[in-house]
Amino acid sequence: MDRRAPIERINRLPEKSFVLLGPRGTGKSTWLRAVLPEALFIDLLDSARYLQFSRSPSDLLDLVAPLPPGSWVVIDEIQRLPMLLNEVHRIYESGRGIHFALSGSSARKLRREGANLLAGRALQEWMFPFLYPEYAPAWTIAEACEWGTLPLVVSDPQHRARTLAAYVEMYIREEIRAEALVRNLDPFVRVLQIAGLYNAQILNIENLARESGVKRSTVERYFQILEDTLLATRVPAIKLGIRTRETVHPKFFLFDTGVARAAAGLMVDSPDQVWKGFAFEALIHHELRAHEALSNRNRPLFHYAVSGSFDVDFLLQTRPKTLSAPRELIAIEVKSGERFKPAWTSGLKTLLEECPESVRRGIVVYQGTDHLFIDGIDILPAAMFLERLHADRLLVAEE
Repeated sequence: MDRRAPIERINRLPEKSFVLLGPRGTGKSTWLRAVLPEALFIDLLDSARYLQFSRSPSDLLDLVAPLPPGSWVVIDEIQRLPMLLNEVHRIYESGRGIHFALSGSSARKLRREGANLLAGRALQEWMFPFLYPEYAPAWTIAEACEWGTLPLVVSDPQHRARTLAAYVEMYIREEIRAEALVRNLDPFVRVLQIAGLYNAQILNIENLARESGVKRSTVERYFQILEDTLLATRVPAIKLGIRTRETVHPKFFLFDTGVARAAAGLMVDSPDQVWKGFAFEALIHHELRAHEALSNRNRPLFHYAVSGSFDVDFLLQTRPKTLSAPRELIAIEVKSGERFKPAWTSGLKTLLEECPESVRRGIVVYQGTDHLFIDGIDILPAAMFLERLHADRLLVAEE
């Protein structure tokens, strides 16, 4: 397959106005132009447009006035001028029948400056780096682990290292320096490098503060910035009450393994096997999180760990706790090896035996090729797991 050929996204166009959120470089603008070719497209990265609406936000009404009911208006990079949300709200309330598609890469600015104005009137949609149904077979799972799945990287593998390095530099320049989110960039860059090195690991702010030489409160604020600018997310720990030293620390994930590699400064030399193992876990997290968001289920995802004992990488909640029944969970262990090892199932067995009412199924995802079923646990090759995930078949055990 030609890696430069356009890749069809699995996102579907909503029938009503929506806000499309996603990190820079995930293809929001490209997708909006493809699915709404007849829309009035307003690009706020265009300096002339930006200055126009900065001076006179009400010009938006003049632009949409000639449009017939049912027309679409796209405002790209809305976080650059959140004040325009007031005009969008006013036009929407006027009953003109205009649909808006608003894209943004900073949840922080939209929350702070008025996205609540559209609460209940616009859907919230997400755009992620390519997912398995999109990048396969143009890009392998191994490549996705090492280089990520940003569209520019997948479509131009020859320049992937330079593309990723430029992405991190652009993020620091345009999201951090331009928005004056931090006064001194040097400590932020150090923390970002550590975030890349410790991607997919339990987040202990105190340890990271010591390693980076940055105050604990500052490190916490930097990680919040990474989340607010959509580059990172945390997976909370779940307490099951079966051990006395269950961790409360979340796991931390950058949104793309290639970006994590660039942030860590690992573009020149190949990462070691330990980093690659965590990258594989991060890739599976990316697919789980994206699938939940795009299917509009948004089922909670947790991890479980007992200090000094054992851990399970992910627990996906498939049914919430009610007054009459406990919550139900699928426990998922991610291993980067190509040959199955019985020790991989020990944590899953513990949860299945000691929490049978809550943990209903155990799955090991690995990089081998054989599908095994051992002691009630599915051992799934990564490709098979991802196919079943995106086909909504994870809840069904298939021997």
